[in-house]
Amino acid sequence: MMRPFQIFPVMFVALTALGTTAVAADLPDKATLRAWVAEMKESERGPFARIRWFCKDGTILPPTPYACKDHGGGAQHGEWTDRVKAMRAGGYKIANFLTDLDIDALLARPDHKDELNQILIEQFLVNADDGWILRKARYYRGAFQEEGEREGARRLLFRLAEDPAWLTQGYLPLRTAARLLRHGKESASANEVRQQATALANKDPGFKQLRNKIHISPEAADAAAVRAYAATLDETARADYETLAANIDAVYGGTGALEPVKAMAAETAKLGDLGQILAKGAATLQSSDDPAVHLAVTGALMAALRERQTRPRTPNTRVGLLDTSLALETEHFAAATALRGRLANASRLERLEWLHTSVNAIYGAGLISDRQRQELHSSFALLLVDQVSLADYKKALDYLALVPGWSGQWLRFHFQDSMHTLATIDPLADLFIQDQLRGSPLFFYAQVLDGLLRDANSLAGVRNELLDEDVGAGLRALNPGLARGRLSLAGEEAESFQSDGVYLLPETVADLPPVAGILTAGEGNPLSHVQLLARNLGIPNVAVDEALIPRLKPLEGQDVVLAVSPAGSVQLSAYDSRWDSLFGAEQQGQTDVLIRPDLEKLNLDIEDFLTLSQLRAADSGRTVGPKAAKLGELRHHYPEAVAEGLTIPFGVFRRLLDQPYDATGQSVFEWMVGQYRSLETLPAGSAERKQATEAFRAELHRWIESADAGEAFRSRLRAAMAQAFGPDGSYGVFVRSDTNVEDLPGFTGAGLNLTVPNVVGFDNIVAAISRVWASPFTARAFAWRQSHMDQPEHVYPAVLLMRSVNAEKSGVLVTQDIDTGDTAWLSVAVNEGVGGAVDGQAAESLRIDTETGAVRLLAQATAPIRRRVNLTGGVDKIPVSGADHVLMQPEIEALIRLAQELPTRFPAIVDADGKPAPADIEFGFLDGDLKLFQIRPFLESAKARGSEYLKSLDSSLRDGTSVTVDLNQQPVGG
Repeated sequence: MMRPFQIFPVMFVALTALGTTAVAADLPDKATLRAWVAEMKESERGPFARIRWFCKDGTILPPTPYACKDHGGGAQHGEWTDRVKAMRAGGYKIANFLTDLDIDALLARPDHKDELNQILIEQFLVNADDGWILRKARYYRGAFQEEGEREGARRLLFRLAEDPAWLTQGYLPLRTAARLLRHGKESASANEVRQQATALANKDPGFKQLRNKIHISPEAADAAAVRAYAATLDETARADYETLAANIDAVYGGTGALEPVKAMAAETAKLGDLGQILAKGAATLQSSDDPAVHLAVTGALMAALRERQTRPRTPNTRVGLLDTSLALETEHFAAATALRGRLANASRLERLEWLHTSVNAIYGAGLISDRQRQELHSSFALLLVDQVSLADYKKALDYLALVPGWSGQWLRFHFQDSMHTLATIDPLADLFIQDQLRGSPLFFYAQVLDGLLRDANSLAGVRNELLDEDVGAGLRALNPGLARGRLSLAGEEAESFQSDGVYLLPETVADLPPVAGILTAGEGNPLSHVQLLARNLGIPNVAVDEALIPRLKPLEGQDVVLAVSPAGSVQLSAYDSRWDSLFGAEQQGQTDVLIRPDLEKLNLDIEDFLTLSQLRAADSGRTVGPKAAKLGELRHHYPEAVAEGLTIPFGVFRRLLDQPYDATGQSVFEWMVGQYRSLETLPAGSAERKQATEAFRAELHRWIESADAGEAFRSRLRAAMAQAFGPDGSYGVFVRSDTNVEDLPGFTGAGLNLTVPNVVGFDNIVAAISRVWASPFTARAFAWRQSHMDQPEHVYPAVLLMRSVNAEKSGVLVTQDIDTGDTAWLSVAVNEGVGGAVDGQAAESLRIDTETGAVRLLAQATAPIRRRVNLTGGVDKIPVSGADHVLMQPEIEALIRLAQELPTRFPAIVDADGKPAPADIEFGFLDGDLKLFQIRPFLESAKARGSEYLKSLDSSLRDGTSVTVDLNQQPVGG
């Protein structure tokens, strides 16, 4: 079938997206690039200057017949304009061809992963935006050769299908390529229907209502509605609508998979059980017209095909299996569409069986791993019965609700960086992942799950609201808190964030400044520095599924209220007068945290460098900060797990401030104290105070960073480092800030100040020390800390020089379940490489039962890169392995032993009231051995936990252990 919206095939994302190509510095600004793209859309030649022959020997010739005959052959197609050439050289890979693609050269290029990504996303833009930059160039004769493009697509697919890595870890991008590359006889897909409807609505505003219907609740009857609409138009405009209607028939008619499955069953008859499985599935599809049967069979076959994708030896058959899987997905979508008509009368058990079936299809589509599928099956084992306790019902459904987030994270792993690159020149590119999710088996899964979650929440007394409307799935509480702020969905740079903003982030960013509230489209991990800081200060944080993000658009730029209760109820509403009394009583920005260092304990007279072996926990806040003091304690008890370190105590920094400040006749310290007192006289919150504060902070930061500690300091330091670590240049150290105003009983300060990783060479280390001394006075650290600081002049950074450990994996451990507070469980976030999980990467997130050793997977690691120590200094960023597991069983057992031994081997960890607190531990593994990098108390906001309004959201919660749910009954309100 001819598809007028799809002009040329495209290539696809590589297995690990390592970031986009750097954009050339001489390209114009974003606005100009977007203007160039807009001009291409309206140009008769689009991105092309003229038609040329491109010969295999590199010769480019005018479009005369057989021009490349004496040059080894070639292909005729459009030649890029100078603007397009500049954009491509600058990192924007647009206006692509496959017909004469040199696959070997492409795959050898350092940036080929990003290039492959962008070509795929460009195809989405072409489909969804009426041809995009090819809108009029589609009719520029000679610009594309359809058969040449198909042949190029076949060559690329077959070449990649030869590599088992693409059939396993790269299954999702490879399967996506098989859907989007025109390489043979293709069938319509749900994605294509959605994209065609979007393109028509963009051209014809009158079609938008029907477009919305097709996007939200598609069904077979939509084809008749499209044809009826087309009948009202001029006859010359009807062709595209008829194409859309025909594709709706193909997708929702439910008959397209039978013949491909039969054919593939015959072709694979000798490949173990594969042929038998396909033949049996085809027979069932042919004999039954029950959509529930079709849903189950297509899902099971999709999963079976993925599991057996490497069985065929030839790339032709391997690609054939992918094509069969895509045909089954269309059939699955059609069955799901038919079952939506039964939802209103379906029992809980029927719906759960549909979900169970859909999990197989989601796995078969490559959106979740086999590890995740097996974890989900464990939850279904609790649910596919006649009766279950409400507690188990809700717990299991909450776990099933992780699937959309898992799928979104896996798509981000492959596509996000390149998607954002193209969004620079066209914002529509940012909808790519949403489109992939909504055109997948996840669409039906999410609809069924939403009703069941509404049911469970209603029975349990939990309500999640988005714009005053109850939603079952799609909002997941991460940190409790209450905030009013201006909603921003734009994804601007973190440096521009305002303290009164509520920001939607693609994931939790490492350098987030203080904000009112956080919405994360990608959860990152709940134990990153930013998440821990937000939890400590009572900043509400909610994970939002991609499907709900479009519903936030009307509120962009307006004030909203974000409320997250301790038990996990979520409320996101527009701000209006009904909230006035609440925010009079619980003022935005107020916090229960007050940073008050113990000045009586502080000893600024000690300037001797101290090794970790000389320190104990009691030295925290006296000579050094809690990092070094508590690591010294850990090294005493676990000498094999903690690398040696050398500390520069508070007193050295204090002596630095005794130097004169310009020609004022004052020391820097005296000048600083005077500035703080002067600022306190200015009206709180006034523009004058903000401007004066920023000017002071910037000057203080500049002075500290450029100050010279003196030759005597350097001489003493050189000798101490040689004694602690050995000859200069033979080791690297992490240069870490360690202040007296972090990891206090009421304030964590996680990640606020600077760590310079793996510094090699004495002069480089000295320069890093100056940066670390100045880091508490960067704009971000200052903003997070100063509004909570009593006597702000008494901020003293010590410096910890810790020998570099080239950890193979690293992360964060909290000695309780951070969601429930259960101390029998550990919360762990871990990634491959150095510094894993702490900077907000999408980490492997686990709950570990310390009594049984049972492990509960909450998220699989989907960060595309890992950091590795470079012997010459710094860290290299290299691809992750892509393995389903980061932590192995012996490593899990080592973490359990650590948590069990800690209370008797380490001084008590307490909160602001002196009560026992969970430990927050940064760890790593090297050659299977546990390494420890930091320990601090895990602190939560007492204000968020004690807010009367937030507690009222939980006031109707019921004890789920005493309530039984009859799964043969229909859900309540779902």
